[in-house]
Amino acid sequence: MKKQLKQEAWPINQVFIFTAATLITLFLLKAASDILVPFLISIAVAIVLSPLFTYLESKHIPKGVSLVVVIMLSLLPIILFGGYVADEAKDFAANYQTIKASFLQSVQSFANHLNHLGISVNEAKIKAVLEKSNIGEILKNLATQANNQFSNLFLIFFMVAFMLMESKYFYDKMLKIANDYNVDSHLFIEILEKIKSYFIIKVKTSLVTAVWVLAVLWFYDIPYFFMWAVLAFFLNFIPVIGSILAAIPAVALALLDYGLMTTVWVAMWYLIINMVIGNILEPKIMGKGLGLSALVIFLSMTFWGWLFGPTGMILSVPLTMIIQYLFDQYKETRWIALLLSDYKKEA
Repeated sequence: MKKQLKQEAWPINQVFIFTAATLITLFLLKAASDILVPFLISIAVAIVLSPLFTYLESKHIPKGVSLVVVIMLSLLPIILFGGYVADEAKDFAANYQTIKASFLQSVQSFANHLNHLGISVNEAKIKAVLEKSNIGEILKNLATQANNQFSNLFLIFFMVAFMLMESKYFYDKMLKIANDYNVDSHLFIEILEKIKSYFIIKVKTSLVTAVWVLAVLWFYDIPYFFMWAVLAFFLNFIPVIGSILAAIPAVALALLDYGLMTTVWVAMWYLIINMVIGNILEPKIMGKGLGLSALVIFLSMTFWGWLFGPTGMILSVPLTMIIQYLFDQYKETRWIALLLSDYKKEA
């Protein structure tokens, strides 16, 4: 059995250097977020499309033709549904203040009804909680960044096209760099495959979530049901709070338009969808897991969301997996990788 060497404590000057370097790096990343966000989105899209591109190439279809087919197939949903969703989003934004006022009035009526039944409810406190919850601002920020990235659509798919064309060469280059610097290439391949698997699984489960939500909201005739389904697709990538955020606007509109019973049914369907997808389907497909603790996943979502906005929240898990891998390559920072991991001492 290989004997492990005891980790030596860092000298105080190394602690200061590491802290200063980390803070400077974070400042630069934050300052360059407008440039980095489209680049990160392009990488994620390229990872998702790479299996189809590789498959077409394996059938001896020319690389250029394969690229055109893949890009057109990925753009097809945007072409078919993008305009419709944009119209719904524009209409919702125009009516947001009216919807918000109506919702607060409904909450007040519900509180009065409970008070008449002998259940003491402080409606002023409920309103204060709703005002301070900032959920509307979160959804507004998501819509704003989605609109900004939609304007970058050409740039994103332009980068995706080059990434797909160079993917094999880039993979070979990274393996050579790993070998030249004595990095475990097997571990490097494993982390790449894990990130690739994560993205592909998330796209599939998010698509199932969106279709299921669309069917439920269409059945109950909830306003803007197409937009809420698209929102459910993207928010399913956000760990912990994504599914909660996706349910709130649809449930609130159900309460406004159809009353308590329909609201309960819509909320129950969201709960069922999230339990089936998040607690049964995804863990079963992902197998051994992501190698990150549940607390780290939640904290990473908050951190990357602060750094890159909603895109950072969506990409928080793969970004943290990469950071964990990098820290694990150096003995001085291996303890940080261990803190990020899902390590549990066996009894």
